[in-house]
Order: sequence, then structure tokens, then C-alpha cells
Amino acid sequence: MSNDPQNATGSPINHPKNLTLLYREFYRANKPYNPKANAILKPIDIAADTILKADLGVFDLVEVVAAEVCKLMDRVRTSTAEGRWVIKDREVERQQVLAFAAYFVRDVFVETLKGDRARLAGRQLNLIRDTCEFLYRLEQDRENQERKAQKESQAHENQMSGD
Repeated sequence: MSNDPQNATGSPINHPKNLTLLYREFYRANKPYNPKANAILKPIDIAADTILKADLGVFDLVEVVAAEVCKLMDRVRTSTAEGRWVIKDREVERQQVLAFAAYFVRDVFVETLKGDRARLAGRQLNLIRDTCEFLYRLEQDRENQERKAQKESQAHENQMSGD
């Protein structure tokens, strides 16, 4: 997966797909099969909640969203929050979190929703959440199928070499 949203989807305006690709770079739900929706959507929920609660006169939204998502990743690493980390190197992880936060704040909230918190708090957030969850599950299904095929191939190779 590419961390460049425009290259990842071929379209600069597929926000749910771009968001999902970006946060899957650093975060996964803790179960590969049938994870709970709230586990899948943690980075989206934290980003949206932070934007809705932050005082715009005090904070740079990209930085505060990135900070809150990094706090989630700290809790994930210490097993005090649901989910699992993907990137071992914390510096690289922080850069991926920052890319996700910048995209969510600048492209989704500021550009598309025109900085309107009411739009983010309403139906648009539900649509973003539902679509991100669906896309996450599709990608996870693909990875699960690849893993299954790889195991079957290895089992077949082992069986052939044992004869």
C-alpha cells in the first residue's frame, strides 16, 4: 500500500479509501477475522472527536489530531487500548500518523467539509465511518486470503517434498 493517497486510489477525492489506506499503514484492529467496528475505526473516531473538541484558537488541528492518534498508538503498544501496531520504528510510525492527521484535517475537514464541525459531527461522519469500515474489511479479507493461499502452498510444498 502506498502512503500517497492520490496514487493509492487514482483519485484525489475518495476520502474514505485514502483515510483507510493511510491509517492501515500504522494501525490494525486486533483480530484479523471479524473485528468489532469500534476497533477498526479507532483512528477515524479519535481524529473526528479531536477536531470537534479542540479549541481552534489554541491548537493547530493537524498537530493535535496527530498527538491524539499517537496517544492511541501508545496505548495500543502497552495493551491498554484495542488494536495492534504495524510499524516497529516509532519515528516512522509518527510520520505515518502525521500523514493521516494532515489528510483528515486538510483534505477532509477543511477542503471538503469547509471546516464545518456540524457537518463532521453529523451524517458525513457516519458515511465516512461506514465506508472506511467496509473498505478496511475488504482489505483485511484480501490479506486473509493471501495468507491462507500462502499457507496452503507451503503445506502442498511440504507434502510434495515429504513423498
